[in-house]
Amino acid sequence: MIISAQQRLLTLSCGSQINVNPTPLRRDDINSPWCYTFSVSPVIIDDDVRSSSLPPRANFLATQVWPSSRIASTIIEQYLDPSWKVCELGCGPGLPSLTAAMKGSEVIATDLDECALEMVLAAAREQGFLVDQRFQTQQFDLTSRQNVLPDADLYVMSDVFESSNVAESAAYHVQSILSKNSNSQSKRRVWVFAQSDRAQRETFLDVMREAYDETLEWSLNQNPD
Repeated sequence: MIISAQQRLLTLSCGSQINVNPTPLRRDDINSPWCYTFSVSPVIIDDDVRSSSLPPRANFLATQVWPSSRIASTIIEQYLDPSWKVCELGCGPGLPSLTAAMKGSEVIATDLDECALEMVLAAAREQGFLVDQRFQTQQFDLTSRQNVLPDADLYVMSDVFESSNVAESAAYHVQSILSKNSNSQSKRRVWVFAQSDRAQRETFLDVMREAYDETLEWSLNQNPD
């Protein structure tokens, strides 16, 4: 539950303060899962107007909730088995991860952007998800094919295809995840969400077609089964 929907200042580990808004999955439901998003609007504290900017190297895109992230969160809310351990790749502000945590799953939210990860951790802390280390964040470069993915039952990606490099690397990691199913009793799943106007999502699909099935297509069916 959102304690207050009012814009506030969030202090980062580097000492910088940024303006953030608590952003719920459903705008008319304060009891729904929520995350922090960066706000360019100044915040007023005790009649003091304070503006902020993101730290150097922070990615603005990684601090916002995009439409596919909301869809991913809704699907997680409806279909996630709480016994699954969830790993979100390129989590940004982490709405899908926080939704999975509210469902009761163990979660690892990953992103390259340290500022985004701090926003996710702060929102998780306020919602009481840090008990027993069931919610963790981890810096992970999706474009690196040398990095080893955290172990999980379900991997989630939403709106990560910012470039062809990211799309191709994401496909590589998906193939790596799915290849483990042939040698394991546990089944690993990957749920990928992308807006139709994301040009690089076709790059991702082309790589996946080469590895699996030339008839693969994006689906509007929101039932992951």
